[in-house]
Amino acid sequence: MIESFRPPRPLLAGAGLLLVASVAVAAAVVVSGEPADPAAGAASYATSASPLAPSAVPSAAPGSASPASPSAPVFASGFTPVDLFADAPHQWLNPSDAPGDSIFRNDPGRPIPAQTDHWLELKAAGRIVLSGGQIGLLPPGADPLVDVVSGEAVPQVRQLDLGWARWIVEPQGDGRDVKGNRYTDRSYWNLCGPGAVTVALYYWQQLAGYPDVTGMEGYFLDPYEAAGAAWPERGPVFVGPDGQAHRLGTYWSGTDTVDGFTGHGRGFLMYMAMAIQPAGWTSTGIDIFVDGDGMARYPTLGAPPKYMTAGLNWEASRHHPTAWQEAYYTAVGRWSSTIARDLRTAAMLDLGRDGVPLVASADTFYLPNWQAADPDDTPHVRHAIAIVGYDNLSSSPTYTYLDTCGRQCNARGGNRDGQVHVIAQDQMVAAITEAYGMGFIW
Repeated sequence: MIESFRPPRPLLAGAGLLLVASVAVAAAVVVSGEPADPAAGAASYATSASPLAPSAVPSAAPGSASPASPSAPVFASGFTPVDLFADAPHQWLNPSDAPGDSIFRNDPGRPIPAQTDHWLELKAAGRIVLSGGQIGLLPPGADPLVDVVSGEAVPQVRQLDLGWARWIVEPQGDGRDVKGNRYTDRSYWNLCGPGAVTVALYYWQQLAGYPDVTGMEGYFLDPYEAAGAAWPERGPVFVGPDGQAHRLGTYWSGTDTVDGFTGHGRGFLMYMAMAIQPAGWTSTGIDIFVDGDGMARYPTLGAPPKYMTAGLNWEASRHHPTAWQEAYYTAVGRWSSTIARDLRTAAMLDLGRDGVPLVASADTFYLPNWQAADPDDTPHVRHAIAIVGYDNLSSSPTYTYLDTCGRQCNARGGNRDGQVHVIAQDQMVAAITEAYGMGFIW
């Protein structure tokens, strides 16, 4: 039996949040704070400006030492916390030391508030949970790999329903949009980050009712001028059905058939790429159209993990004005020595328990759908994919992933529009740690 209190207004209004008590596991998922007396039940909810109230997540200065805590509990499931405190190598801490690699430089137009050490401890311990369409907090001592509703162990094999999400495919770099506008825009070949994030957030819509991945539509324009940069020479070209050039961008919706198949979620994908604007941002979009030096980039440099994480949290928080950065997601860098174990644990928590994908920042050289006939022709490219399933019991354990880069974007490895891909787990680890791999977001 699940007892719940649902607030009359959404998170954006800063109203009280959900408290769920699970009789099956004799534990509670607390969204608004940890009640001092667990028996107080739904009456213990409290209002807060944060998705997790201060009583649940004590504040700590960014970068400060983690609060003292007792020895980590031993769980029957064998759960081990994900390592979110691995020291990054010098070149990652000081990206400006890598000449020409602007993708790592901080953009003053996209400030990202730091996630506090204590929130990261809760996340690493598997206590941040999505249950009943609400983000919540498991109480101390609850096994993170036990489903809070059913009381059953999180399964060793899980794949999400891929019927709709598999057809989230990036628009081609030239063609016609939903309104019949002709366009040429090479940045459209580099929208894998927004694509992978769109896949992940589709499942949030199914579970929590937001964001509107299936229905968003409108015109979307490369945000050069919005970021204060000049439109690039020989940049994107848009021509209306009347033959007149314009600078409206292209129009996309929740479902379209312009590329010979029924594509899904392109309106939301373009919103993520070009228009999303979390609180505090003056720039728009998670893709880098204007780099940290203020220079226009055509085509776009793509979306680095920090901006994909920001976009995921902004949407998962329902656009919370002050605490959006600590909604649900964080990143594990490629340098973690326990990344293989951590990826498997994170997959079981996000996919197996909570029902939402992870996003991986991978090197295409290791992905099966990017293999060229001649191995020497297989490219090393930074690429984002959505992990949508895992099988830990196979003789060779695997992950399942979706790649929104369709056939016209990548014709190698038998890649097809709407295809579902399976990769050995050790191969996925190589993809996110070697060469251009940059870890994963969960």
